[in-house]
Amino acid sequence: MDNRYQAYRQVELNTTNRGKIVVMLYSGAITFLNKTKMYMEKKDYENKSKYFTKALNILDELNVSLDMQKGGEIAKNLKSLYLFLDRFLNQANFENSTEKIDRAIQILESLHSAFEEVIKNPEFQEAQSISKMEQAQNCIRKIV
Repeated sequence: MDNRYQAYRQVELNTTNRGKIVVMLYSGAITFLNKTKMYMEKKDYENKSKYFTKALNILDELNVSLDMQKGGEIAKNLKSLYLFLDRFLNQANFENSTEKIDRAIQILESLHSAFEEVIKNPEFQEAQSISKMEQAQNCIRKIV
């Protein structure tokens, strides 16, 4: 069963556009941080660590997948934001701060919403190829 699910997910990822993948990654990070917070409150440090690591891995993937040449200012701002979130979340983990986890979740939810709006836009194909950079930059500026 697990192999079939993995195969399905791989096909889904291979046929999904980049914008939708980014939205899916944000959703995953938010889910994992909520689980981190839940296990933090239960003092279940093994599961807290497991889900915290998954959330950080997603942030790392988002960061390394940025195309700094094509993305220009947007990619630069997102890189700064991802690096900030990484440091902030590590501090939250060290302090067992659910408040800081909540703040990171709020930031990720804002990014999630912004990217959902971008991919809903009929001009998304142009934005995806960065030819509509102004529109994408305005969307990112709202949250950065």
